[in-house]
Amino acid sequence: MSYKLITSDKRFFPLFWTMFLGALNDNFFKNALVIIIAYKSVSLMGLNSHALVAMAGGIFILPFFLFSATAGQLSDKLSKSTLVKYTKVTEFIIMLVAGLGFLTDNFYILMVTLFLMGTQSSFFGPLKYGIIPQLLDRDELVAGNAVVGGGTFLAILLGTIVGGVAVSSNSSSIVIAVGIVIVSILGFISSLFIKKVEPVDPSVKPDFTFFKPTLDIIKITMRDKKIFHTCMGISWFWFLGAAILSILPNLCKDVFNSSESVGTLFLASFTIGMGIGSFVAEKLSQRRPEMGMVPIAALGMSIFLLDLAYTSMNFSSTSSELMGLSEFFASENSLRSLIDLFIVSIFGGMFIIPQFTFLQDYAPRNILSRIIAGNNIWNAIFMVSAAVAIMVLSGAGVSLPWMIAILATINIGYFFYIYFQNSAVTLRFIFWGLSKIFYNVEIEGRENIPDKGAVVIASNHVSFVDWIMVMAASPRPVRFVIDHIYYYKTGFTFWLKQAHLIPIATKKDNPEILGKAFDNISEALSKEEVIGIFPEGWITRDGRLRKFQPGIKKIVSMQPTVVVPMVIDGLWGSFFSFEGKGVMKGFKVKRRKVKLKILPPVCSTEFDFKELEQIFRKELKQ
Repeated sequence: MSYKLITSDKRFFPLFWTMFLGALNDNFFKNALVIIIAYKSVSLMGLNSHALVAMAGGIFILPFFLFSATAGQLSDKLSKSTLVKYTKVTEFIIMLVAGLGFLTDNFYILMVTLFLMGTQSSFFGPLKYGIIPQLLDRDELVAGNAVVGGGTFLAILLGTIVGGVAVSSNSSSIVIAVGIVIVSILGFISSLFIKKVEPVDPSVKPDFTFFKPTLDIIKITMRDKKIFHTCMGISWFWFLGAAILSILPNLCKDVFNSSESVGTLFLASFTIGMGIGSFVAEKLSQRRPEMGMVPIAALGMSIFLLDLAYTSMNFSSTSSELMGLSEFFASENSLRSLIDLFIVSIFGGMFIIPQFTFLQDYAPRNILSRIIAGNNIWNAIFMVSAAVAIMVLSGAGVSLPWMIAILATINIGYFFYIYFQNSAVTLRFIFWGLSKIFYNVEIEGRENIPDKGAVVIASNHVSFVDWIMVMAASPRPVRFVIDHIYYYKTGFTFWLKQAHLIPIATKKDNPEILGKAFDNISEALSKEEVIGIFPEGWITRDGRLRKFQPGIKKIVSMQPTVVVPMVIDGLWGSFFSFEGKGVMKGFKVKRRKVKLKILPPVCSTEFDFKELEQIFRKELKQ
């Protein structure tokens, strides 16, 4: 699907190439400027090259804070396809001014131009992400965001390479000036073919005072807890990314004692990894916003950032001059450092794509552009903060490797924060991964689980991993009802709490636990969550379906809901079933084929638990 979106899908490929060329041009200019500043040791306004590189990042991001709110209002009020064309004309004019700055070697003009580029990008951002749901169907959003994300980072890569090559050429100023103007013209031509879309809310009144709408849109992002947490996650990523990208040029020059070619290689590795991570996120998302991989990706970034810090601290060079690629790779820890950064960026793509997709899928369409604009404001605040933090740390004499270690350590703290915000979906994602590793799982009828509303999933009980299979098959987190003995006495209570499972007992065993279980179930259904239950009550001992217990009738009668039958076939005889030698005996390496068949939902007003049992017997041919 991703390939067709950018080559033959007339709904999408003009937007993709418009975005691609814009990102390429931004990074062509920015990276050429940063390399010149770093390697020519440019100083400006009393700032050395280290601080100036960080300041350049802040200058580019500042307009996102100033203008994103108004940009979001305009994007919701007017046709996004029309506004895109205006932003591309603006880009062409700005590139003409930037070309003049390079030709005259005037860094004051270049810094002003950098601010203007950030302004143009702040108006383009809500358009780019806000128009995607108007061009694609819901189940195409993950693929759309993956190709936009991957394309963006590929454009960054090409811009990085072209910028580095242009700086190294004999007539660098002319090459850069002509190049950025030509790319802006191509971007405008591409924008002419974007499919026309209608405004989503013509009643919006744009506020050009900038300050007040900024506060108003920030408040919009804070109204819904899920939207706010997602905005914070995306913004944290850009904090890390901005900090890393501002560190890299000087890390390569001052720590690795390497030339521009090595710096370009590291930036290229970072952007390639981000692109790969975007497509990995698409493959693992199963055509839905998969927030479960976000904490895992955060932890992966921290682990490899710490290793990058370690290798940087232990890097040594005997060369008195800046090393080229061959000399660099002959040094100890060189390849390991490059691989660390590459893997960090892969996890970065897996971190950001699910969150963007969730924001587009979850936010109301009539305010989506304003929410994206609000997210851009938060991004700007975090990225400017990153620039300030690097400048402060640099001024305090903190070495570049230690800066990376500090970022990695803070990100570990963020991992715990985001995990506890998404523990249920994270564990569901992990269980899905484990089920794919150990079993050949076939899922049929996943579309029968409603996207919203209270749901009770009823499944037959074949083994001790049935609940894992059901959680893995469901596109939504499932709160399973589990026997209190397994919940409290198996040593897994902490993790079962993270999965939001609900312990239950019989009236004879513990009436207090029973009463609390039904209270928790009723509360969950009132919040339109998904409850999982095994109507048989116990795991089968002979492979045949047990008689259904009436407890499910009480659960279904608590709140208006639907019951979704899920038939498990293939786990009898597995390591976790009672067949043969018994539970967890007779382990076999061969992957078992397991089929999960999800049947059409039954409304609670039409539900009959005896008929439900007959449905299962028919499907299992018992």
